[in-house]
Amino acid sequence: MLKTAAKTLLALLLSIAGPLSQAQEALSPRLQIGIGILPAIVAANQRLANDDAQSLSIYLVYQNNRHRAEQLRPALEKIGKIRRHELEIESLSMTDLLQGDPAPTSAIFLVEPVGRELDELLAFTERKRVLLFSPFVGDVERGIATGFRVTDKVLPMVNMTALKQSNIQLKAFFLRVAVKHE
Repeated sequence: MLKTAAKTLLALLLSIAGPLSQAQEALSPRLQIGIGILPAIVAANQRLANDDAQSLSIYLVYQNNRHRAEQLRPALEKIGKIRRHELEIESLSMTDLLQGDPAPTSAIFLVEPVGRELDELLAFTERKRVLLFSPFVGDVERGIATGFRVTDKVLPMVNMTALKQSNIQLKAFFLRVAVKHE
């Protein structure tokens, strides 16, 4: 009886400790920098200037870790608006995103690296004309439209081919300071 009670208590403690350690998980510097630079990249989208919609959807897309996406949400909620558009922030799994129909003016922020779904995601963002941002090294070179590069300073990075294919035009001043990948 005592062994059963001890096992039950241990199982209960482990089930509580799992979420606590996940809740205390620190965000990587690249995620923190990325979520900080995302509003500037979204604001540079020329389509946003001509859009009459009241809101702007930003999708925090994850593979397995919804908690990480939820950790990023407050940083965007603090901003509130980008170019007079109220932000609507939603955490979505990659599967739900690819099966859904995003708002016409929207952006996707990748919370985790994309694996085998990359080609499908690129085709999806091109077809839906959604701005895709990744904070992960090498993703812009792999075809993702926007990201950033860290040298002695943080610079936005854009994949010109991906932007053209998605029919997304960024403002000229933004493109002048961005690192461009063809």
